Amino acid sequence: MHALQAGLPRVEGRGDLDFSRAVLEDLYSYPLKRRSVAWLLWLVAGFFGGHRLYLDRTGTGVLMFFTGGGAGVWWLVDIFLIHRMVRKFNEDQARRKAEGLAPRQLAFMPARGEALPPEPYWAAKRSARVRLVADSFVMMLAAGSMGAFARQSGVYEPIIAVLALIAITLLGTRWDALSELPVLRGFDRWAHRLRLFYYTNDPGGALSLAFRQVLAVFAIFRPRRRAEAKLYLQLGAWFTIIFTTFDIIEALGIGGPGGFNPGSLMLDFAQTFFATYAFAAPIGAILNKHILLRRSDRVIWVLSAVAVLFIFIGLV
Repeated sequence: MHALQAGLPRVEGRGDLDFSRAVLEDLYSYPLKRRSVAWLLWLVAGFFGGHRLYLDRTGTGVLMFFTGGGAGVWWLVDIFLIHRMVRKFNEDQARRKAEGLAPRQLAFMPARGEALPPEPYWAAKRSARVRLVADSFVMMLAAGSMGAFARQSGVYEPIIAVLALIAITLLGTRWDALSELPVLRGFDRWAHRLRLFYYTNDPGGALSLAFRQVLAVFAIFRPRRRAEAKLYLQLGAWFTIIFTTFDIIEALGIGGPGGFNPGSLMLDFAQTFFATYAFAAPIGAILNKHILLRRSDRVIWVLSAVAVLFIFIGLV
C-alpha cells in the first residue's frame, strides 16, 4: 500500500506511469480564486462562461456556452454574482484544507494521506489481451468517426484538441519538464487529474467506451461518471473558447476576410464543443487505462498511432 502523497513506484526507462511525480504537490494544493481574474474572464470570455469555468461551475458555464451568455442577459446578471461565487469557492476550499479532504479541484479523489493499492483495483479485470484488442477497435471507431465528422461538417478544431490530448498523455508520463512550461503546464495538470480519476475509478470496458458520449446523457445519475464528464467538458470548453475566439477575430475581418455571422459562429461553437467532448472521452480513457496497466511503450505508442491513422482515414 502507498500513501497518495508518496505516489507509486517508477518503472525503469519509462518515467512516471501515472500521477507519482513532482506535480502531485501542486495538484494537491488548495488554490484560492482571485476576484480580479474572475472579473477579467467575465469581461473577455463571459459570453462563453469563462468566469464560471474558472470558478469551478462547469455546468452553468456550459449552459452559457450554448446560450451566448443567455443572450447577454445572464452575462449582465453575473455582475452581481461574481463576488459571492468567488467567496463561496474560497470558503469551501478552506474548509476542505482544514478537514484534510482533497482540494475542490480533486473533490472526487481520496484525501491526500489515504493509502492506495499498488495498482488500480480494476487492473485484473481489464488486463487481458482480448480486452486490448477490443480497445483497439474502439480507438479505430472513435478516431475514424471523428475524422468523418470533421470531413462532413468542416469542423476540424476537435481533431487538434484530440491530437493535443494524445501528445500530452504520452509526454506527461515521460517528460517532467512539461509541468513547468507555460500553458502546457495547465494541460499537464489536467492530464494528471484524469489519471488520478481513472486510478481509483474503473475506465470501463470496450462497449461502454464505444458509447461513452451517448451514455454521458445519463451521467447526471452517476456521481463518478459526472466527475469524468466534467473533466472532458473542461478540455472541450477551453479548446472551444480558444477556437471560437480565433473565429470571431477572423469574422470581424481582423485576421482575414469575411463578415460577422453570429448564427454561423454559434453553430461552429456548438459543433466544436460537442465533437471535442464526444471523441476525446473514449480515446483519453483507453490511453490512460493502458498507461495505468503499465503496458509496454510499444502498446501505448501503437494505440496512439492507430488513433492518428484512423483520424486521417476518416478525413479522406
